[in-house]
Amino acid sequence: MNSATSGLARAAFRLDRIAVWSGRLACWMLVPMILGLTYEVVARYVFNAPTIWAYDTTFMFYGSFFMLGAAFTLQRKGHVRTDSLYADWSPRTQAIVDLIGYFAFFLPLVAVFLFTGWGYFVKAYTINETFVTSAWQPITWPFKLVMPVSGALLLVQGASECLKCLHTVRAGRWPQVHHSEGPA
Repeated sequence: MNSATSGLARAAFRLDRIAVWSGRLACWMLVPMILGLTYEVVARYVFNAPTIWAYDTTFMFYGSFFMLGAAFTLQRKGHVRTDSLYADWSPRTQAIVDLIGYFAFFLPLVAVFLFTGWGYFVKAYTINETFVTSAWQPITWPFKLVMPVSGALLLVQGASECLKCLHTVRAGRWPQVHHSEGPA
C-alpha cells in the first residue's frame, strides 16, 4: 500500500484477509470431495460395489465449498455483475451505486441468511437431525453450520467493500494494493 491510502482502505484490506484466508481454507474441501467421487466411481464401475456415503459427502463438501468461498469471490470481484453502464461511470459514481446496493440489498439479505442459517443449525444440532433421504443418514448440523459461518464471512467482506466505496467517494479513485502486500 502506498502512503496515500486512507485509513478506510487500510481497514478494508485488513478485513479482506479474512475472506482470503477463508477462501483458501475452503479450497481444501475439494480434495476430500474429489477423493470421495473417485472412490465411488472405482467402487461402482470396477468392483460393482457402490457406496451409500459418496453422494452425501459430495453434496455436503460441494455445498460447503460453494458457500464458504462466497466471501473470497466477493473480495476478488468474481460475482456476476452487469457492467454495460457501470464501466463508463466515474469511480466516485460507481462507489455510490455500490454503496446503495450494499446497504439496500446485500447487507440486509446476508443478515437474514446469517440469522436464518443460525436457526437451522441450532435446530439440527439440538435434535441431532440426520438426512432422512439418505440410506447413510449422516448428521446435518456440520453442514448447516456452514450457512451462518458463510453469512458472517459475507457480512465481514461486505463491510470491507463498503469501506472501499467510502474511500472512493472521498478520494475519487478505488484503493490499490500490491499483490505482495495483500488482496487485490
